[in-house]
Amino acid sequence: MADVSRRGLLSGVVAGLAGASGAAHAAFPPAVSTSGGTLTSPVPASRPDALPADAGGYLEGAPANFTLQNARILVGDGSEMPGGVRVEAGRIVEVGPAVRSGTDLGGACIFPGFFDGGSGIGLWEIDLEAGTHDEAEGSDGALPAIRAEESYNPMSALLPVARRQGVLGGLVMPTGGVVSGQAAWMRFAGTRVADATVQSGAGVVVHFGREGTGSLANQARSRMGLLWKLRELLDANEPPAPPDPKAKKPKAGEAPKPEVLTRTQKAWRAIRTGELRVILSASRADDIVAALSLAAEYKLSVVLAGCAEGSLVAREIADSGATVLLAPVTTQPSDWDTLYARYENAAILHAAGVPLVLRAGGAHNLRELPTEAVVAVAAGLPYGAAIAAACGFNAAKVWDLPFGTVAAGRPATFVVAGGDPLEPRTRMQRGFIEGREVSLRSRQSTLFDRFRSFE
Repeated sequence: MADVSRRGLLSGVVAGLAGASGAAHAAFPPAVSTSGGTLTSPVPASRPDALPADAGGYLEGAPANFTLQNARILVGDGSEMPGGVRVEAGRIVEVGPAVRSGTDLGGACIFPGFFDGGSGIGLWEIDLEAGTHDEAEGSDGALPAIRAEESYNPMSALLPVARRQGVLGGLVMPTGGVVSGQAAWMRFAGTRVADATVQSGAGVVVHFGREGTGSLANQARSRMGLLWKLRELLDANEPPAPPDPKAKKPKAGEAPKPEVLTRTQKAWRAIRTGELRVILSASRADDIVAALSLAAEYKLSVVLAGCAEGSLVAREIADSGATVLLAPVTTQPSDWDTLYARYENAAILHAAGVPLVLRAGGAHNLRELPTEAVVAVAAGLPYGAAIAAACGFNAAKVWDLPFGTVAAGRPATFVVAGGDPLEPRTRMQRGFIEGREVSLRSRQSTLFDRFRSFE
């Protein structure tokens, strides 16, 4: 009769484990199986530099010299031409029909790549994992001196997903509070933050409407309180008065005592003098008008972000001369700040003369930036205007950025697409950032290739 006692059962389990352990032990090389109780890995140690070839996004270690021919070239400003591109030391030295040598692209399209006008990519990774969120400080409602790039993760898994769809860079914006901090233009490649940063201090993000209200210090709970708080902060940080010609001059050899300012005070001073741009984020029509009124009152250098109901106040926006970071074209009337959102928003603003920079929305949606441009065109935005808005041309004019145009003398930042980049079925073939080729692979494409066949 079998032993069904607890001791008998445990003896059987131990014997089974010992047999399994012995079989596994015997499978190791002799150096391991006779090692007297220590394990020496049968796998050789990896080299310290054994990173994937495309770690950080780059395939090339330095800017390359190359020539591409027989392509449709979208310049970025809305114009196009046939021909090719010749690149030397990371810069475009010749472009157009005269380029007839080099790699034959067979009629593929060369365009500047897509550049997003504002998201939190690189600042957070997983929606429901708080440990991956660095997009909002949350300790104060007014933090004009903090910088988005100091939270940026250049190895984020979201960056290859964006690159795969031809998105080569974008404006990274902090959020939270009424004054969230300073945005930065980033290139979506590089293993170090310094290598990925195109332009730091691209603008202080200020939220209007319900997005800017809350219970943090220096934050109001209503729209009227929000404007009151912003005026208080701006009034408390007036720009320095011009030198008084009647003031007593210091004695010879006596240096004037320098003014000591905190980082926050320096940021407010730069805002008041116009040295630091302000990104006014507002969706509802009355919030947009309030933001423009505040900007005019304090003579701020501004761009607008959001403007879901911008079509209702297109003339006011155009008269202000502000560029709009439109986010996104596909915004629906889903809350009290976007009741009058419509797909024709981009077309109406463009017709009024407002320069646009398209946005895809959240950090996980940047691959949808081409779709945003497609919807804008379908709703009336001219094709050339959509290219200028989605491919960095309009943004480059505001911030003086090194991308957005495929032209001689410019850095070689562009994408080769198998067809029209605004066609949903078009696949991106190659991408370059300042003459260095970047990987268009992502974790999804790697897993697809690994498991596409079960043979």
